[in-house]
Amino acid sequence: MAKNPLFDLYEKLYFHEIEVREALGGRLQTPMAIIVSLIGVVVYLLQNFDKEHSGFAAAAFLCLLALSGIVLLIAIYFFVHSWFGSTYAFLPSAKETEQYRLLLQKTYDQFKDGDLLAETYLNDYLCTKYIECATQNTGCNDQRSLSIHRTNGTLIFATALVAGSFVAFFVGDLDRTKATKPTEVVIVKPIDIKGAIMTDKKTEPPKEVVTPPPPPPPPPTRLIKDGVEIVKPQQEKKNGK
Repeated sequence: MAKNPLFDLYEKLYFHEIEVREALGGRLQTPMAIIVSLIGVVVYLLQNFDKEHSGFAAAAFLCLLALSGIVLLIAIYFFVHSWFGSTYAFLPSAKETEQYRLLLQKTYDQFKDGDLLAETYLNDYLCTKYIECATQNTGCNDQRSLSIHRTNGTLIFATALVAGSFVAFFVGDLDRTKATKPTEVVIVKPIDIKGAIMTDKKTEPPKEVVTPPPPPPPPPTRLIKDGVEIVKPQQEKKNGK
């Protein structure tokens, strides 16, 4: 019994799809950061929107913000679909594979060329698993790649709508925190400044100038080598003796 001529190819495809799975997980970091940022901008605009303001700018702002919220929800749906829901297939554990190999040897030990038969069936087992797992993982990776592509497309559209809402928010002066308030001016009673009559003070004799003593010696420098060893200064070693 000969080994499948495409055994090495199926093995490489199996491990390739596993590497693609890990790469797709890394590609999801950027959309997640964009989604969180857009949600923060939308929440900020809603919190600071002046509800008493009316006009074309307010209507345009609300329409753009509503559309951006809808598109952002669609992007979140595609993002969740690309993150969860995929079922990948992997080879059985090493223990199970070894037990199957020993079972094949035990089964064909009493036959002529039993070792060759056991090896052939083991190769067929591995080749079949490589084909099945690689095929299922390819489908999962293709579906996740499509979902990531749709996520990125909707995020671009949502970013444009949020940017339009941001422009309408500031151009239309819809920020309620910048509303002008009347300045209250309070006139208080003027302060009375009373002066005291200056009297001549008696001159005191000059005090004796005392020279301050020199400063005490500073503490020794703390030296630490790489690791946890603490090197004590030479002065502390002498005092320790």
